[in-house]
Amino acid sequence: MGVEAPPMSAKHIRNTGDLMRFRASIRIDCPHCAAARTLSGLETVTALGVVSFEEAEARLKCGRCGGKGARVSVLPPV
Repeated sequence: MGVEAPPMSAKHIRNTGDLMRFRASIRIDCPHCAAARTLSGLETVTALGVVSFEEAEARLKCGRCGGKGARVSVLPPV
């Protein structure tokens, strides 16, 4: 019988490259129209490269309303 490892915390994820390393995802919320999208680590790095979350928030643009200033939340690894 194997011992199952506890789920990894998201506190060590500091940039988009760490999303791939820890197999985590991000949730992007538009503060203007309430649109939301979830991206895997691979999708995030493909779209933005390896950047800090603050830089990612500044660069992201809503696909629905075109607003800037998205809020990025790290979703814990599964």
